Amino acid sequence: MDIKNVTELKERIDHQRPLANDIMSTIAQKFREEWTYHTNGIEGNTMTLQETSFFLREGLTAKGKTLREHFEVINHGEAIDYLQDAIRERDLSEGLIKDFHAMLFEGVKSWSPGLKIVPGAYKIQDNHVLTPSGEIHYYTPAVQVPFEMEKLLKWFTDSLKTVHPIRLAAEFHHRFVAIHPFQDGNGRVGRICMNFILMKAGYPPAIIRKEDRLDYYLVLEQADKGNNEPLFELMLSEVERSLLIMEESIERHINNGS
Repeated sequence: MDIKNVTELKERIDHQRPLANDIMSTIAQKFREEWTYHTNGIEGNTMTLQETSFFLREGLTAKGKTLREHFEVINHGEAIDYLQDAIRERDLSEGLIKDFHAMLFEGVKSWSPGLKIVPGAYKIQDNHVLTPSGEIHYYTPAVQVPFEMEKLLKWFTDSLKTVHPIRLAAEFHHRFVAIHPFQDGNGRVGRICMNFILMKAGYPPAIIRKEDRLDYYLVLEQADKGNNEPLFELMLSEVERSLLIMEESIERHINNGS
Protein backbone atom coordinates (compact mmCIF):
# COMPACT_ATOMS: atom_id res chain seq x y z
CA MET A 1 0.00 0.00 0.00
CA ASP A 2 1.27 3.45 -0.96
CA ILE A 3 1.11 6.30 1.55
CA LYS A 4 0.70 8.63 -1.44
CA ASN A 5 -2.67 7.06 -2.26
CA VAL A 6 -3.87 7.50 1.33
CA THR A 7 -2.71 11.13 1.32
CA GLU A 8 -4.59 11.77 -1.94
CA LEU A 9 -7.73 10.18 -0.48
CA LYS A 10 -7.47 12.49 2.53
CA GLU A 11 -7.03 15.50 0.23
CA ARG A 12 -10.18 14.58 -1.71
CA ILE A 13 -12.13 14.56 1.54
CA ASP A 14 -10.50 17.79 2.72
CA HIS A 15 -11.74 19.49 -0.46
CA GLN A 16 -15.30 18.72 0.70
CA ARG A 17 -14.82 20.57 3.99
CA PRO A 18 -16.44 22.06 5.90
CA LEU A 19 -18.70 19.02 6.17
CA ALA A 20 -22.32 19.40 7.20
CA ASN A 21 -22.96 18.86 10.91
CA ASP A 22 -25.18 15.82 10.34
CA ILE A 23 -22.47 14.11 8.26
CA MET A 24 -19.82 14.83 10.89
CA SER A 25 -22.11 13.58 13.65
CA THR A 26 -22.89 10.34 11.80
CA ILE A 27 -19.22 9.65 11.03
CA ALA A 28 -18.09 10.49 14.57
CA GLN A 29 -20.72 8.21 16.09
CA LYS A 30 -19.75 5.30 13.83
CA PHE A 31 -16.07 5.68 14.68
CA ARG A 32 -16.85 6.04 18.41
CA GLU A 33 -18.86 2.82 18.51
CA GLU A 34 -16.58 0.70 16.32
CA TRP A 35 -13.39 1.96 17.98
CA THR A 36 -14.79 1.21 21.44
CA TYR A 37 -16.05 -2.23 20.42
CA HIS A 38 -12.86 -3.35 18.70
CA THR A 39 -10.32 -1.92 21.15
CA ASN A 40 -12.11 -3.51 24.13
CA GLY A 41 -12.64 -6.73 22.19
CA ILE A 42 -8.91 -7.02 21.59
CA GLU A 43 -8.46 -6.97 25.38
CA GLY A 44 -11.11 -9.64 26.01
CA ASN A 45 -14.38 -7.71 26.41
CA THR A 46 -17.21 -9.97 25.16
CA MET A 47 -19.85 -7.34 24.34
CA THR A 48 -20.97 -7.40 20.70
CA LEU A 49 -20.90 -4.36 18.45
CA GLN A 50 -24.68 -4.08 18.77
CA GLU A 51 -24.52 -4.29 22.57
CA THR A 52 -21.71 -1.74 22.62
CA SER A 53 -23.65 0.65 20.39
CA PHE A 54 -26.88 0.36 22.40
CA PHE A 55 -25.04 0.94 25.65
CA LEU A 56 -23.20 3.99 24.32
CA ARG A 57 -26.33 5.49 22.75
CA GLU A 58 -29.09 4.50 25.13
CA GLY A 59 -27.39 3.30 28.31
CA LEU A 60 -29.02 -0.11 27.83
CA THR A 61 -27.02 -2.76 29.67
CA ALA A 62 -26.37 -6.15 28.06
CA LYS A 63 -27.65 -9.26 29.77
CA GLY A 64 -24.95 -11.63 30.99
CA LYS A 65 -22.11 -9.12 30.71
CA THR A 66 -19.99 -8.14 33.70
CA LEU A 67 -19.93 -4.78 35.42
CA ARG A 68 -16.31 -4.37 34.35
CA GLU A 69 -17.24 -4.88 30.69
CA HIS A 70 -19.88 -2.17 30.93
CA PHE A 71 -17.41 0.19 32.63
CA GLU A 72 -14.86 -0.50 29.88
CA VAL A 73 -17.38 0.51 27.21
CA ILE A 74 -18.71 3.67 28.81
CA ASN A 75 -15.25 4.77 29.96
CA HIS A 76 -13.78 4.34 26.50
CA GLY A 77 -16.63 6.27 24.92
CA GLU A 78 -16.03 9.12 27.35
CA ALA A 79 -12.27 8.97 26.69
CA ILE A 80 -12.96 9.46 22.97
CA ASP A 81 -15.16 12.47 23.77
CA TYR A 82 -12.36 13.85 25.94
CA LEU A 83 -9.85 13.23 23.13
CA GLN A 84 -11.99 15.25 20.71
CA ASP A 85 -11.81 18.28 23.01
CA ALA A 86 -8.13 17.74 23.84
CA ILE A 87 -7.17 17.76 20.15
CA ARG A 88 -8.23 21.40 19.92
CA GLU A 89 -6.66 22.53 23.18
CA ARG A 90 -3.72 20.31 24.11
CA ASP A 91 -0.63 18.59 22.76
CA LEU A 92 0.26 14.99 23.55
CA SER A 93 1.97 14.98 26.94
CA GLU A 94 2.59 12.77 29.94
CA GLY A 95 -0.27 14.48 31.74
CA LEU A 96 -2.70 13.84 28.89
CA ILE A 97 -1.65 10.18 28.67
CA LYS A 98 -2.32 9.77 32.39
CA ASP A 99 -5.68 11.50 31.93
CA PHE A 100 -6.64 8.94 29.28
CA HIS A 101 -5.67 6.07 31.58
CA ALA A 102 -7.59 7.60 34.49
CA MET A 103 -10.74 7.89 32.37
CA LEU A 104 -10.46 4.32 31.07
CA PHE A 105 -10.16 2.87 34.56
CA GLU A 106 -12.65 5.01 36.46
CA GLY A 107 -14.57 2.56 38.65
CA VAL A 108 -12.74 -0.48 37.23
CA LYS A 109 -11.19 -2.97 39.62
CA SER A 110 -8.34 -5.28 38.69
CA TRP A 111 -9.11 -8.93 38.05
CA SER A 112 -5.60 -9.91 39.19
CA PRO A 113 -5.50 -10.96 42.88
CA GLY A 114 -3.47 -8.57 45.00
CA LEU A 115 -2.91 -6.15 42.10
CA LYS A 116 -4.54 -2.76 42.53
CA ILE A 117 -4.94 -0.47 39.56
CA VAL A 118 -4.69 3.22 40.36
CA PRO A 119 -6.30 5.20 37.50
CA GLY A 120 -3.76 7.54 35.93
CA ALA A 121 -0.78 6.16 37.89
CA TYR A 122 2.23 4.34 36.47
CA LYS A 123 2.83 0.71 37.39
CA ILE A 124 4.60 -0.20 40.61
CA GLN A 125 5.32 -3.81 39.63
CA ASP A 126 7.29 -5.09 36.63
CA ASN A 127 5.27 -6.85 33.94
CA HIS A 128 5.82 -9.18 31.00
CA VAL A 129 3.82 -11.08 28.37
CA LEU A 130 3.97 -14.33 26.44
CA THR A 131 4.21 -13.35 22.75
CA PRO A 132 2.38 -15.17 19.92
CA SER A 133 5.67 -16.85 19.00
CA GLY A 134 5.95 -18.30 22.52
CA GLU A 135 8.69 -16.01 23.81
CA ILE A 136 8.49 -14.11 27.09
CA HIS A 137 8.77 -10.38 26.48
CA TYR A 138 9.76 -8.21 29.44
CA TYR A 139 8.63 -4.59 29.49
CA THR A 140 10.45 -1.61 30.97
CA PRO A 141 11.00 -2.10 34.73
CA ALA A 142 8.62 -0.01 36.82
CA VAL A 143 11.42 2.07 38.35
CA GLN A 144 12.55 3.22 34.88
CA VAL A 145 9.09 4.17 33.54
CA PRO A 146 9.16 7.93 34.33
CA PHE A 147 12.54 8.31 32.63
CA GLU A 148 11.52 6.27 29.56
CA MET A 149 8.23 8.15 29.20
CA GLU A 150 10.11 11.45 29.31
CA LYS A 151 12.41 10.16 26.56
CA LEU A 152 9.42 8.98 24.51
CA LEU A 153 7.70 12.38 24.64
CA LYS A 154 10.93 14.17 23.71
CA TRP A 155 11.40 11.85 20.73
CA PHE A 156 7.79 12.49 19.71
CA THR A 157 8.16 16.29 19.91
CA ASP A 158 11.43 16.19 17.97
CA SER A 159 9.83 14.01 15.25
CA LEU A 160 6.61 15.98 14.73
CA LYS A 161 7.87 18.12 11.86
CA THR A 162 9.90 15.47 10.06
CA VAL A 163 7.90 12.22 10.21
CA HIS A 164 4.61 11.55 8.41
CA PRO A 165 1.71 11.46 10.93
CA ILE A 166 0.74 7.85 10.13
CA ARG A 167 4.30 6.59 10.54
CA LEU A 168 4.74 8.74 13.65
CA ALA A 169 1.53 7.36 15.19
CA ALA A 170 2.55 3.77 14.48
CA GLU A 171 6.05 4.27 15.88
CA PHE A 172 4.74 6.06 18.97
CA HIS A 173 2.29 3.23 19.60
CA HIS A 174 5.04 0.63 19.47
CA ARG A 175 7.41 2.59 21.68
CA PHE A 176 4.62 3.20 24.21
CA VAL A 177 3.54 -0.43 24.51
CA ALA A 178 7.18 -1.49 24.64
CA ILE A 179 7.49 0.61 27.82
CA HIS A 180 4.09 -0.63 29.11
CA PRO A 181 3.99 2.16 31.70
CA PHE A 182 0.72 1.16 33.38
CA GLN A 183 -0.20 -1.95 35.31
CA ASP A 184 -3.10 -2.57 32.93
CA GLY A 185 -4.72 -0.86 29.94
CA ASN A 186 -1.55 -0.16 27.96
CA GLY A 187 -3.00 -1.38 24.67
CA ARG A 188 -6.10 0.79 24.96
CA VAL A 189 -4.13 3.86 26.07
CA GLY A 190 -1.58 3.24 23.32
CA ARG A 191 -4.28 3.10 20.66
CA ILE A 192 -5.89 6.28 22.01
CA CYS A 193 -2.53 8.08 21.86
CA MET A 194 -1.93 6.72 18.36
CA ASN A 195 -5.27 8.09 17.20
CA PHE A 196 -4.76 11.38 19.03
CA ILE A 197 -1.67 11.87 16.85
CA LEU A 198 -3.56 10.95 13.68
CA MET A 199 -6.66 13.02 14.43
CA LYS A 200 -4.67 16.11 15.48
CA ALA A 201 -3.01 15.89 12.06
CA GLY A 202 -6.42 15.78 10.35
CA TYR A 203 -6.65 12.02 9.76
CA PRO A 204 -9.45 9.76 11.01
CA PRO A 205 -8.69 7.11 13.66
CA ALA A 206 -7.01 3.83 12.77
CA ILE A 207 -9.33 1.22 14.26
CA ILE A 208 -7.54 -2.09 14.79
CA ARG A 209 -10.16 -4.80 14.28
CA LYS A 210 -10.85 -7.40 16.94
CA GLU A 211 -10.59 -10.11 14.28
CA ASP A 212 -7.09 -8.85 13.40
CA ARG A 213 -5.89 -9.22 16.97
CA LEU A 214 -3.28 -11.90 16.22
CA ASP A 215 -1.89 -9.99 13.23
CA TYR A 216 -1.71 -6.88 15.39
CA TYR A 217 0.26 -8.69 18.09
CA LEU A 218 2.55 -10.23 15.49
CA VAL A 219 3.44 -6.88 13.89
CA LEU A 220 4.14 -5.44 17.34
CA GLU A 221 6.43 -8.41 17.99
CA GLN A 222 8.20 -7.73 14.69
CA ALA A 223 8.63 -4.11 15.73
CA ASP A 224 10.22 -5.32 18.97
CA LYS A 225 12.82 -7.01 16.77
CA GLY A 226 13.50 -3.83 14.78
CA ASN A 227 11.12 -4.23 11.82
CA ASN A 228 8.53 -1.44 12.03
CA GLU A 229 7.20 -1.71 8.46
CA PRO A 230 4.48 -4.36 9.11
CA LEU A 231 3.03 -2.22 11.91
CA PHE A 232 3.14 0.86 9.69
CA GLU A 233 1.40 -1.04 6.88
CA LEU A 234 -1.34 -2.15 9.28
CA MET A 235 -1.87 1.44 10.48
CA LEU A 236 -1.89 2.69 6.88
CA SER A 237 -4.50 0.10 5.93
CA GLU A 238 -6.78 1.05 8.83
CA VAL A 239 -6.47 4.78 8.14
CA GLU A 240 -7.41 4.10 4.52
CA ARG A 241 -10.43 2.10 5.69
CA SER A 242 -11.59 4.99 7.87
CA LEU A 243 -11.05 7.51 5.07
CA LEU A 244 -13.14 5.36 2.71
CA ILE A 245 -15.93 5.26 5.30
CA MET A 246 -15.83 9.06 5.41
CA GLU A 247 -15.85 9.37 1.63
CA GLU A 248 -18.78 6.95 1.27
CA SER A 249 -20.75 8.85 3.93
CA ILE A 250 -20.15 12.15 2.14
CA GLU A 251 -21.17 10.71 -1.25
CA ARG A 252 -24.30 9.16 0.25
CA HIS A 253 -25.26 12.50 1.77
CA ILE A 254 -24.73 14.29 -1.56
CA ASN A 255 -26.74 11.69 -3.49
CA ASN A 256 -29.61 11.79 -0.99
CA GLY A 257 -29.69 15.55 -1.18
CA SER A 258 -29.75 15.75 -4.95
